[in-house]
Amino acid sequence: MNKTKKKNISKKAIFAATAASMLFTGCGCLDDVLNPHDPADDHPIQASSSSNHVPSSSSFAGPHDLFETWYGYNGEPQIQTGFGNFTETNGYWYPRDDHDEGGRSEIIWPVPMGNEYSDVAMDPIIEYCGGLCGAYSLKKGTLTYNPFVGVGFNLVGERSDSDLTPEAADATSMGGVCVTYASEMALSLEMGLTEAAEAEIGYAVPYVNLPKSPYGTTKYISWSEFKQPSWYKGFIKMSGDKAAQQLVSLNFKFQGANGTLGRFNITAVGPYDGCQASQLPVYLPEMGNPNPVDTIIPIDPPTLTSNNFETWFGYTGEAQINTGYDNGTETSGYWFSYSDDADGGASTIRWPVTPGNDYSPDAMDPIIAECNGLCGTAILDAGSLTYHPFVGVGFALAGETIDGGELETVNASGMGGVCITYTSEVAPSLEMSLGEKNDVDIGFAYPAAMLPKSSAGTTKFIPWSSFKQPSWYKGDVKFTGEQAAKTLAALKFKMQAHPGSYRFNIQAIGPYDGTCSGAPSVTINKKRH
Repeated sequence: MNKTKKKNISKKAIFAATAASMLFTGCGCLDDVLNPHDPADDHPIQASSSSNHVPSSSSFAGPHDLFETWYGYNGEPQIQTGFGNFTETNGYWYPRDDHDEGGRSEIIWPVPMGNEYSDVAMDPIIEYCGGLCGAYSLKKGTLTYNPFVGVGFNLVGERSDSDLTPEAADATSMGGVCVTYASEMALSLEMGLTEAAEAEIGYAVPYVNLPKSPYGTTKYISWSEFKQPSWYKGFIKMSGDKAAQQLVSLNFKFQGANGTLGRFNITAVGPYDGCQASQLPVYLPEMGNPNPVDTIIPIDPPTLTSNNFETWFGYTGEAQINTGYDNGTETSGYWFSYSDDADGGASTIRWPVTPGNDYSPDAMDPIIAECNGLCGTAILDAGSLTYHPFVGVGFALAGETIDGGELETVNASGMGGVCITYTSEVAPSLEMSLGEKNDVDIGFAYPAAMLPKSSAGTTKFIPWSSFKQPSWYKGDVKFTGEQAAKTLAALKFKMQAHPGSYRFNIQAIGPYDGTCSGAPSVTINKKRH
């Protein structure tokens, strides 16, 4: 997968950030889902007044409206702000703290920061958390005000390779900001300006307060809602609309009493009309001893009954998954592949060895034996598609009907959900196919659970309640995850993204109370570009 080479983020640009690193176990699974956002409830996007016009200069990036909502579950370290310059330093998360002012606050990261290009790169954290997560530990030191830490990103990036000063952008076209997050304390979102502009207003930059939300929430904030703090009594005023015309960065700030300790996870950020594909609930990290396999969801799901599904491990070399639901045809549990060719796509899966055995040219036996799992490379090619291309693999729970052809459905409620161990260079989804008639009735808007990409290998435990139909679906026939489990035909591991090549390996799959964590971790070696 092609990636742009990351550049070191200037310590000047991140206020000499320092952060301790400790390990976490999985995240607390939060099952309180908030109501979806209705844009009609928000203030309209307000255009900036001509009286607030900011003169142009050689260090000022012009208006742009190509800010793409960043979703942490995709695992991408860089936010595509649409304002970046040739330095390609825009959109990378950086940490902030109060050390320069005498504080001793810190962010405790779940895994160490850094990649081969930068010691402060957030790639490992984003991949680990499905967002940018950590714990804030606020320590006052010699400060005369409440201690703080924060995270942020630049819209344009550094001016040049020799001038590391972050450049400003006219971000009016964004209309404001959307953000999906969870936090155990209230926080603020600040508009970062140039050093000269901030000094002129006594560093009283426009900001908005965001409420604490241990369950996760999405907020939509127009530029006009950003205000300078009430303590500011200076003569030079800076509205949110005016600040948007000279915006350098967006910064999330956690500030509170000495000794405050809590958790946060930022899982999406975008323009005012973005964040439509955000996933709720948002998981918060729990401090403790690390588990190297399962990184987000607890590894001790509840004990279930009436379930004969045996966890499948690729390293055993077994070609058939014993689902416990076979209808007597002995066609259940065999892996199959599918692609977007029927819709005009040209995507394929490149297998490491040729599929097939004595009984079927499509049998996956040789691949499973080669990979200790089901592995390959998803070659995504849009062809004539008008949406992102896809491929996938899956298996039937009961198998084909007695007369052949269609897949029979079963009541798989007793499974409780799914456990899966995998590696993938693209964020996949796990979909529930409900049989031909039901699939057609819902317009193929399968209940699905989004999974993060993981090059190191990860295990996920996903209850049926976490499977949701996509937000774009407006049809009359609805299925919750629990309802879908009662008429389940197949489970599908789908990879859909921008055109490109993405490697994957599924090493284990089973019921929610399965032992997927017993699979050996298989790491995808990252390619250097």
